[in-house]
Amino acid sequence: MLRAVGDRFDELATARDIVLAEAEALRTDLEPALEDSLRVGLQRLLQIQVGHLAALDAPTRRALDAVLETAVPTAVAAVIARLREPDVWLSPLVAPDLPTPEPTGWPLDAPGWLVRLAGRGGRARVGLGAMDDPGNRIWVAVCSAAASIDPVLVEFGFEPSRRRIGGGRFGVVPRTLPALDPSGILRQRWKRYRAAFGRYEALGRVRG
Repeated sequence: MLRAVGDRFDELATARDIVLAEAEALRTDLEPALEDSLRVGLQRLLQIQVGHLAALDAPTRRALDAVLETAVPTAVAAVIARLREPDVWLSPLVAPDLPTPEPTGWPLDAPGWLVRLAGRGGRARVGLGAMDDPGNRIWVAVCSAAASIDPVLVEFGFEPSRRRIGGGRFGVVPRTLPALDPSGILRQRWKRYRAAFGRYEALGRVRG
């Protein structure tokens, strides 16, 4: 009996190590993809608000370029630092017992009872979903990159759009996985991680 319990603990520990190894691989590929995506998002915004950009004098434009050049790697570093925490990958769901908000439905901070009472605007959660599901902490971390970039844009007088999940106030941060990584590499990484997490979670239920 004691041996069987010990074997289950060993199996769970191995499954945990596999989850974290897959997480590290995904995080490694995520870092350059997120930086590229943020730069693309900024260029898109500058093209949309080209009138405001043209109205900036030369010293202000140089200052903007310098600050954004720092803001992007700062944003990426903050996301990667958050994703180095094992707990994010071992407990990836924001609220496992609540419905997952639809991207166009309830905000992430809507009370679960309100979503249930309305009977719409949310869908039942079945395991760990897509990487760009707003109900998982990995995607929440990716979206948090806006916290380093949006204040810079506000300071230089750019006009924010409506606040939206996955894009901050300006829509610079990617709102979908294909926008983050058109190559599809992160999608494959996510599948591997999700499979590893599923096994770890199942073993945890058995052990519990």
